[in-house]
Order: sequence, then C-alpha cells, then structure tokens
Amino acid sequence: MNTLALLAFAFWVLFLRYLPRILNFLRMHRFANTLPGPSIGELIATVKKGEILNWLKEMREKHGSVFRIWFGKDLTVLFSDPEDIKQLLSNNTLLTKSRNYELLEPWLGKGLLTNGGESWHRRRKLLTPGFHFRILGEFKEPMEENCRILVRRLQEKANGESFDIYPYITLFALDAICETAMGIKKHAQLQSDSEYVKAVQTICRVLHKQSFSFWQRLNVFFKYTQAGRERDNCLKVLHDETTRVIRLRREQLLQERAESRPEAEQDDVGGKRRLAFLDMLLLTQMDGGAELSDTDIREEVDTFMFEGHDTTSSAIAFTLSLLSKNAAVQQRAYEEACEMEGREKEPMPYLEAVIKESLRIYPAVPFFSRKLLEDLQMGKMTLPKGTAISCLLYMVHRDPKNFPEPEKFDPDRFLLNEKEIHPFAFAAFSAGPRNCIGQKFAMLELKTSLSMLLRSYRFLPDEEHKPRPLAEIVMKSGNGIHLRILPRDEKESPSSA
Repeated sequence: MNTLALLAFAFWVLFLRYLPRILNFLRMHRFANTLPGPSIGELIATVKKGEILNWLKEMREKHGSVFRIWFGKDLTVLFSDPEDIKQLLSNNTLLTKSRNYELLEPWLGKGLLTNGGESWHRRRKLLTPGFHFRILGEFKEPMEENCRILVRRLQEKANGESFDIYPYITLFALDAICETAMGIKKHAQLQSDSEYVKAVQTICRVLHKQSFSFWQRLNVFFKYTQAGRERDNCLKVLHDETTRVIRLRREQLLQERAESRPEAEQDDVGGKRRLAFLDMLLLTQMDGGAELSDTDIREEVDTFMFEGHDTTSSAIAFTLSLLSKNAAVQQRAYEEACEMEGREKEPMPYLEAVIKESLRIYPAVPFFSRKLLEDLQMGKMTLPKGTAISCLLYMVHRDPKNFPEPEKFDPDRFLLNEKEIHPFAFAAFSAGPRNCIGQKFAMLELKTSLSMLLRSYRFLPDEEHKPRPLAEIVMKSGNGIHLRILPRDEKESPSSA
C-alpha cells in the first residue's frame, strides 16, 4: 500500500512539474489550427526526397506568406513578407535562436551564432571591435596571398573544359579564414585533400538531416547511431584542430611577452604585426579584460571558422556560376576590377551589386529562426510562447513582388532601383540586433578574391549544368558548380575584352 501511495505521489509530482509545458503545448496546438500548413506525412516524404527548398517554395505558393510546420512536438511558423521580416528581425527581445541551432551546440557550443540573451549581448560587445573596418583592412594581404595560390591552382583547368570549381574555392576560403581567424597558414590548397574541409562538409550534411528528421531530433540515443558516430568523428577532427591552434598561439604570445617583445602588446590598428581574431581573444583573457574560459575561446574560433569559411565558399562559387552565364555582367565587373586593382577596400559599386544580386538568388543562409520566450503579437496574431519563428529569406528574395523577374540575374537592381527595394526584402546578412557581425569581413574577402579571379580568367558557362541549391546549414549546390575558364590575355585591356 505504501508503495502504491509512493508511486502515486511520484506521478503527481511529475504531472505538476510538466503541467505548464503540457498546457502551453495544448495552447500552441490550438493556435496552429488557425494557420494553414502541410501535414506531417508531406514533410516526411519531402525529407526523404531531399528537396526542402523547392518544397518550401511550393508551400508558400499554396498557403501564402505565413504558414506553419510541425517538427514532431516543435511548432514553427514561417514568414516571408518583408514587413513581417522587419518586425521580427528588428525586435530587440527576439534574440534566442530556435531549437535547430541547438543541434549545432556539440560543435559550436555557446558561440556567437548559437548563443542568446544577456550572455550573447556580452560576447557580441566584446567581439564587435575586432570587426572594425580599419582592423579588417589588415586581413586583405593574407586574402590576396591565398587567392594568388588559387589562381595558380586553377591554371591546370584553364583549357575551356568544364569542371567543378567548388572544391578549389572551399580550400581557398579555408586557408583565408585560418590565417585571419587563427593566425596560422593551413596550406589546405596545397594539400588538396583537407581532413578539416571533409569534416565540415560531413557535419553540415549530418546536422541538416537531423534537423528535419523527427526521430533524429528527439532520439536521446542519436550519438550511438551511424549518423551520430559520423558527427562525433567530425567533432573530434574539428575540435582537435582548434584546440591545437589555441594552445600554439597562447604559447607564442606568452613567449613574446616573456621576451618583452612590444609588438605582442600593441593594438591592432597601426600595430607592427597583424593580430588574428584568436590573438584578440587570448590577449583579452590574459589581461583579464573579460571572463573568457578556454572553452569560450574555442567556441568563438570554431564559429569564426565555420561562418567565415563555409558561407564565403558558397557566395564565391555561386557568384562565379552566375557570372559565367552572363557575359555582359562579367565584362562590367572585370573592367571595374581592373580599374580598382589594389584598392578593393574602397567602394566598388558594380562588383558589390553583383555580389548582392548573387546573394539574393542564392543566399548563403536561406532562412533564420528564433524561439519565442514570451508571447509575440504579429498583427492580429498572438504567437504563443515556445513557438519557433522562421524568416524564409530564400522566398523573400525570389518573390516577384519584391524583385520583378526574380530568376533573372540583374545587378542593376542594386544600382538603379535600390531605393525602390523594401529595406527588408534583401537580408542576406540578416538585419537588426543579430545581423551578421562579419559582413564587412565577408564583403572584403568577396571583393578581393572575385576581383583577382576576374583579372586572371574569363569564366564561361557549362550549358548543360544548372546548380541545384540545397538548404543545408549553408546553401550548397547538390551537383557542384560546373563552369569553364580561360586565361585572360596579358595584352587584353578592359575596353577590348
């Protein structure tokens, strides 16, 4: 009898503990019934096919700019109207990322991408000075050095035959971010078979699949599955490399201080040597300027490496693909690249418009998600606490109401008609308080690398190839980026090209 009473009491305690969650779930369920959206069966069938982007586009056409999807017990409401995007991204309290980002935490921990709340505010404040444009200008040199290696490596393909340029681009981007984020020369391009790159590509694929799979999202035994073991093998490669470099850089900085070498103490701006982002974090930790553990530093460096490598690779590759298919646009970009050679830190209106138009068609991050910690009023709707909201950037960018002939590659949209574009109809770098802290860094690398590539080669289309965009964590092409290249004639002038 006592045992039964004890069991009854235990169940009662558990019931009371989970009652608020149960009531909130029922409230979310009632709210979800007021919105259109696909069935769970439709979602499962789509995941099996792997055509998430096209399916979301179909859902928007079918259900309108606001619809909902159930991922198991997780409710997500998706928005794709610029006014809604403005309200969501400008909200100073809507800073917590959705549960999908929690899947990144085994890799990135509580870094700037995944963190939220007061902790995120402190970290963002600490890191922002490191992205000042005067400091970023110091990174142009390693970007150029690594791009020169890329130009040399592409010589073997400069015969007019079609090839996949993406593997070349991603190794260049890895070399560039390693030198700027961690202060080391990775030489990934010279090795041509980088274990780190393979690990990034694999873990992105695994985590994307997990985010759209009911049983993988909810399975507490995921780490023991084949996909879980694959993820953990990648994590070992990624974390071991970051930990090794942090240890090495700390030893170098301590040695410089022990030898009273003043360059180790100097500020980046006007200093005698360039400091990597990792150096800034380590010096802050050593000087006690902020409470940073070794794990905190590793999380931020892993975040820099992921966001600065994978997103840039995507943007460069898709831009080159679009330029190869649009000779007139490529010619104008080439002429500006020749005119501005060595001055890529300055405004380059046409190339910047080319980059924006490429990111409009193929945004590196196709959607952003947040989690509601409190009810949120959106027009006449009251979204209940616990709901995830997602900004469908891919659909916003391809909506003919925002961009007439949305499939057409037309950089002049951002030169001649930019004032007519809704401020939140283009948000490739997000917007509001959680906008991309590295967008100036990314634009500098994109301008520097694309300019050098355009001055070195003519990019020609593979008429039989069309990129197949996949919404992994970062936008990729499922069938690579195939094009053809020919060397620029040394006597060729921009006017005669």
